Amino acid sequence: MPLYRASRYSLAMPSPVFQAKRSARCKASLAGLGLALLAAAAAANGGGLAKRVTEARLDAGVDPQRGLSILRTLRREASAQDRLDLRLMVDEAECRVLTDVDASQALAVTNAGLVAAATNPDSPAREPWLRLRACRAGMLVEIGETAAGRAEFEELLALAVRPADAGIRGLVLMERGVQRSRSGDWHIAQQDLLSACEHLKNQGPALDHTLCLGHLANHYRRIGDVDEALRLLQTLHSAARQRGATFDSAIYGFGIGQSLQARNEWAEAIRSFEEAAEASRKLGDRIGVAYDEHAIAVSHLKLGHAQEALAYAERALGQLDRATDPRQYEVNVVTRAEALVALGRAAEANAELERVESALRKRGNQPSLALWFSVRATALHQLGRWRDAYLAMADARAIQDQLQALRVSEQSARLRMEFNRTRDAEDISALRQLNEQGQRLRQTQAVALFLFVIVLAAVFMVAVRKFRQARHLQTLASTDELTGLANRRALMAFANEAVERAHRDEVALAVLMIDIDHFKRINDSHGHAVGDQVLRLVSRVLTADLRARDRLGRVGGEEFVAVLPGATLAQARQVAERMRSAVDAARLIGPSGEVRFTVSIGVAGARTAETADALLERADAALYGAKQGGRNAVVMDQAEPEPVPLGMA
Repeated sequence: MPLYRASRYSLAMPSPVFQAKRSARCKASLAGLGLALLAAAAAANGGGLAKRVTEARLDAGVDPQRGLSILRTLRREASAQDRLDLRLMVDEAECRVLTDVDASQALAVTNAGLVAAATNPDSPAREPWLRLRACRAGMLVEIGETAAGRAEFEELLALAVRPADAGIRGLVLMERGVQRSRSGDWHIAQQDLLSACEHLKNQGPALDHTLCLGHLANHYRRIGDVDEALRLLQTLHSAARQRGATFDSAIYGFGIGQSLQARNEWAEAIRSFEEAAEASRKLGDRIGVAYDEHAIAVSHLKLGHAQEALAYAERALGQLDRATDPRQYEVNVVTRAEALVALGRAAEANAELERVESALRKRGNQPSLALWFSVRATALHQLGRWRDAYLAMADARAIQDQLQALRVSEQSARLRMEFNRTRDAEDISALRQLNEQGQRLRQTQAVALFLFVIVLAAVFMVAVRKFRQARHLQTLASTDELTGLANRRALMAFANEAVERAHRDEVALAVLMIDIDHFKRINDSHGHAVGDQVLRLVSRVLTADLRARDRLGRVGGEEFVAVLPGATLAQARQVAERMRSAVDAARLIGPSGEVRFTVSIGVAGARTAETADALLERADAALYGAKQGGRNAVVMDQAEPEPVPLGMA
């Protein structure tokens, strides 16, 4: 009988003789000693099992099936010891391993563990309970239960508020950051991942920090920072090889291949994927092989090898079960459809795309949706469905524009930080060099002359830089930062000049006052980030219908003004109607679904001896009439007419 069981048994069933021969104080002392022995033994056994759980996760990095087998043995031991904390620790470790093997099975493991645990259990089970819930939240999003997974993230962050919860908070932020990054929410995803890696660096198992770095590398690849992604992935890949972690090495090799794809180095990417696939085959990892062969299919498509791409895409689909990894299954179907389109089999491709349409829309993964719309547009074009093809391509371009704007924003932020650090280092280095040179310059006239030339060149470069900066600042002063249109000051300057020219040359002039309908409702329902996307999209749609000499500016939160030199009222009305119709047809896919929006437009024409302010006031009054009349409308100025409008004499 083990020591801890013998101690507990002797305390639970003392004999009557023992009770009669010992005083109460003696009994209390012995009981205390027995409990201390029990606690020490249990802690020793628990600590040993916890260490073996960590070792099993390391074994899974070499061979996931072997690691899973060990973890299932450890779960039986934890249950035999009646240790909920150890049971939950094993469940969380198994969930982490199954994340790269079988998402549905990972979710089943977490659900079983959480059923066995009480709601918000006390220590020592609280920490492994929260860690298990973090893994479960990630799996919910992975299988398409996005809303439930995101709600779980927020609840866990509200629970993990103690200083000792830093490691748990790091795990939750990591899972949330991964899902946000995959969905195209790159700015907030990067904040989550950087914060998560910082938490996990200082608290928690080293394996968690390594896992976070891998996710961060994949995020950098998605936003286009391929050099940083490769730096992290190659470091992780080398470390995995050194410790013999074949499975981890295959995963990092896959990431390196994706980074090479981002550089358009397709042949090199294929070699990296083939190496990773070979390692996955040796381990019997069908999911890993499926990922690698799908990536090879994508590379062949980019190289123009449609038949090879189709073969690899179909082999990848054959390795995948939709319930096991629904997200990757949907992406594979789109890639197969793309290969079919490239081979001229548009009807088959369209059927494949329709098969996953509802799942992709529900998941809301922006990069995947952009690819789906693009492939569908090409398929519909081949089928002669021109209007549907045009609408699908417009949706694809809208999403791609959003993603590119986010990608540029994230890269700019990183480059600014790197530039500042590099510049500081260069400044310090330059000062040291100048000091050393100053001592030598006093020696010869030739060196002094050389320095004079250098200084003269530097002054010239500074002057050029200052000139460029001044020109850039002038542009910024007249440009709206969000949309790139003229700001209010620049627009009013243009309007005043246009009115003066119209009076001088006796030509027509019209202005349009444009307002996005119910814009506050869009911000409240979808968030300010989506509101900003709406403003950028509306500005592009409005600009598309203007001539080179016209000017469009953003003069308020959701208000725009278009100045149309030489345009009569009738012509201005036609322009306004085309703008209104184009905006009404535009669509935006946000994180929470499709966003629809319209504009109301007021139209006014310049009159004799009238100022630009007065002209805009009449256009604004007409806009008010459009709003009062139900919105999504064009209303002409109803003011008392002057005898002869400009340009009509």
